[in-house]
Amino acid sequence: MRQYLFVYGSLKRGQMLHHRLGGKPIFQTTLKGFDCYVHPSIWYPALTKGTFAIIGEVYEITPIKLKELDVLEGVSSGLYTRERIEITHPKTYAHMHVFVYLKNDVSGWKRIDKQIVEWPVS
Repeated sequence: MRQYLFVYGSLKRGQMLHHRLGGKPIFQTTLKGFDCYVHPSIWYPALTKGTFAIIGEVYEITPIKLKELDVLEGVSSGLYTRERIEITHPKTYAHMHVFVYLKNDVSGWKRIDKQIVEWPVS
């Protein structure tokens, strides 16, 4: 079974940790119903379920790569959680499932108050 990952921050093309993901995205898309947060002393964003939208990239990944990324994203320590969500492919309109890393606790983080966010925010 194929697995897909939606990335929105440091794993995107041109960002600091993209080399850990590698490859090219299958497509770019916008997830609705999510809020993006920034922290005054941390260089990467955090995503929560919410009311705005975030632009990101979708990659096909292997189960081994997904486990590596879970370590990178601190899933076992609770830094982020990995959730499976349903999206619609922007060109074929087919429904598909992707994994996304979310942050449960954004205490001390500031929500980016834009209807649609693309990281990095200018």
